[in-house]
This record gives sequence, structure tokens and C-alpha cells, in this order.
Amino acid sequence: MNNPLRAAAWMAGAIASFSAMAIAARIVLSDLTPLQLMFYRNIVASGVLLCCLPLIGGHRLIVRQPATQLVRHSVHFAAQYAWFVAISLIPLAQVFALEFTVPIWSLLFAALLLDEKITPPRLAAVALGFLGSLIIVRPGLVPVEHGTVVMLIGAFAFGIAHTLTRKITLTDSPLSVLVLMNFLQLPMAAIAFIFDPIVPPAWQWPCLVSIALAALSAHYCLTKALSLAPANVVIPMDFLRLPLIALLAWWIFDEMLDLWVFAGATIMLAGIWINLRAERKRSSAPRLS
Repeated sequence: MNNPLRAAAWMAGAIASFSAMAIAARIVLSDLTPLQLMFYRNIVASGVLLCCLPLIGGHRLIVRQPATQLVRHSVHFAAQYAWFVAISLIPLAQVFALEFTVPIWSLLFAALLLDEKITPPRLAAVALGFLGSLIIVRPGLVPVEHGTVVMLIGAFAFGIAHTLTRKITLTDSPLSVLVLMNFLQLPMAAIAFIFDPIVPPAWQWPCLVSIALAALSAHYCLTKALSLAPANVVIPMDFLRLPLIALLAWWIFDEMLDLWVFAGATIMLAGIWINLRAERKRSSAPRLS
């Protein structure tokens, strides 16, 4: 199925969900630590998924790669922790821009873990991703902030998690990844929470619920968009997250708009676009029998 207009509508939902999650997280992180936030978010998300299990169907939750799922969700937990730490330390636009390096890392890990070839377009995507990161961070010209380093580590971890997700979905349903992720990450967050427990004040609960629902909504909308249009149509739409979050952060938190962030993210997007176009041509090319 190829329906760009419907895909764009679902992608708009994903962009709105990711932005809402970041805004709510910035508010909550003024009083909670990232691990405390993750603990309560997982409680809410797991509760929602438990209620939805009869609708999901047990056949979609069969796990054929339990070890890979466990590794994937552990790495993803670390990546999410880094994402929330970065949200508490650096401007939201910078967090989202550095997150655009995730597809670049995924290309490299796909070559290492899935034996995929590093083609010239993929190499160009990696090079432009690295260049875009340098423009955003500007080492040697401006002090490299702690939050920037944390977000780059988080993007690195997201790249591993995304590559393992591709491996898992060769045999397991994407819904099994989403459900198991929340159920496995809840005890991970709970262990850390034991050492620093806190009960959020009543006014924070709407934000915590919003974060959990936005996380579920974002992943669902993104999956639906990818089911309706090719990745080279859907993924560039995700770039709209950057101007949206930059404007929201400027309006709500009085964060300055940084042209270097937009310049670096644009170069990274160009690399991703080059690779996606090449992949589409390669997949549509007639094969000799």
C-alpha cells in the first residue's frame, strides 16, 4: 500500500506525540530524576497495554528471539535514560537534532550485526551525519556540554536498539517488541527507583500520564506511517520535529533558536535522504533471473 497523504497524517501524529513527550518530560524533570520519571511512565504504559491485551491478541505476542529481545530492551532502556538526561540539560532542539544521528548509527550496526553491505550512498550518509554532528557540537569553538555528550551516547545506543529491532521483527511481531519492552523495562526502572524513591505531587501526574501515552502513540503512529508509504517518504517528514520543538521550546521555556542546530540537522537529513533514495532505486530495480 502506498498512500502518502494518509502516511503524512499518521506522521503528523508521531511528530506531535514526540514533541508532547519532550515538553512534558522537561516539566517533570524539574522535580524528578530521569529514572524516577521512567519508573512512573512504565507503570502507566504497562497498565494501558494490559488493558489492551485482549484487543492485541496473544498470537501477536509470541516471542521467538527472547535473548535478542532482552538485549534490545536493555540497550533501549539505557538510550531512553540518556534521552531524558539530555532533555534536562540542553535545549530541546539540540536534543532532537542530535537524535537524527540514530539512522546513521543504525547503518553501521546493520553492517556489523546483520551483515548488510556498506554501499557508497550509505557511506555518504555516515559522512554527512558525522559532519552534521560536528556543526551542532562545534568542538573547539564552543565548550562541549555534558548533555550533548550524553545525547550522543544515547543516539549510539538507539542505533543498536533499532538494528536489533529489525533483527527481531524478522520473526516476531512489532507489537511483541512494544509490549515486552514496557514489561521488561518496568522492573529495570523499579530497581533503580528503590535507591531513590519519590512520590510525585498531584500536579505532575497529568504530565507523567501524557509521557506514557505519547510514547505509545508516537511508536504506533510511526509504524502506521511506514506501513502506508516508503521510508524515503516518511522519514524526511520526521525532520519537521526540529522546527516544531524549537518553536515550542522558545515559546514555553524561552530557549534561544540556534541556527547551527538547524544547519547541522539539515546536513544529516541530506545524508539520510541520499541513502533512502538509493535504497528505493535498488529495491525497485529489476532482478535478473
